[in-house]
Amino acid sequence: MIGAAIARDGPDYTRGVIRAVTGAGADMTEPPALRVGPSLGVGAMAETFVAHDADGVTRVLKRMHRHCAYDPALVAMFEHEGRLLGRLDHPAIPAMRAQYRDASGVPHLVLDHVKGRGLDAVLAEGRVTHATAVAWGAQLLDALDHIHTRSDEAGQCLEAVHRDVAPGNVIVRDDGAISLIDFGIATSRWREAPERGVLRGTRGYMAPEVVTGEGIIDGRSDVFVAAVLLYEMLTGRRLYAGGATEVMLAIAEGPVPSAREVEASVPAWLDALLGRCLAKAPEERPTASEARALLLAR
Repeated sequence: MIGAAIARDGPDYTRGVIRAVTGAGADMTEPPALRVGPSLGVGAMAETFVAHDADGVTRVLKRMHRHCAYDPALVAMFEHEGRLLGRLDHPAIPAMRAQYRDASGVPHLVLDHVKGRGLDAVLAEGRVTHATAVAWGAQLLDALDHIHTRSDEAGQCLEAVHRDVAPGNVIVRDDGAISLIDFGIATSRWREAPERGVLRGTRGYMAPEVVTGEGIIDGRSDVFVAAVLLYEMLTGRRLYAGGATEVMLAIAEGPVPSAREVEASVPAWLDALLGRCLAKAPEERPTASEARALLLAR
């Protein structure tokens, strides 16, 4: 998988690397030598593996499916993820260590490994305490603010949007903090949003403007979904559940929900903040920075 130093059952698919870059963008003569372990999961576009570098540090190897590598649009999405991660520097976002294509043109990423459980698995056991929900919500909003305001090498804001802040992409780490992963469908000035009519994301975790394809998609679209997660942490219930059509209609046209009506222990001020973040119109929502400040003001 990465160079001749790889040790794993089966053929070495990346022998003869044709291009490699570090997360900082500097050229490398060789990709890092990794010992690749078991699969962490298979997605629509890539498979991820546990890997260990020459110093024994655990990493994540993300390899694009070979059949996807024939589609230039999908390759552009995959490599944009690596390029964007290479510009981000936040404790809640795993660092990108290497990005390259193998000899057959299949793109790979090497990322820091995050040890923990998905927020979806945590919430399957019920709601969390208010203090925990506020702490995790603040950490998530801080990471989103970093993404939304990060600049390129020339100092221009990248205007990046994660676009898939689903509970499966939020990891509750073993140290109690959270990490945000999977920037596969993220957009920025380096990659335009998909054409209208193409809906990418996780059902129940999309902003109204994403569902309808109307209006501007920016950082406030991520804020909407962060509020969905905070609602679910506080209540222990899915906010938007059901079939695809039912969910999309609820997000686009349904009333702004109240967590306090579901869970009476939710403070009125927190319910009001959720209401602002869940507003149908993006311009009525706070930015990630503003939402975080309001969340921590009490």
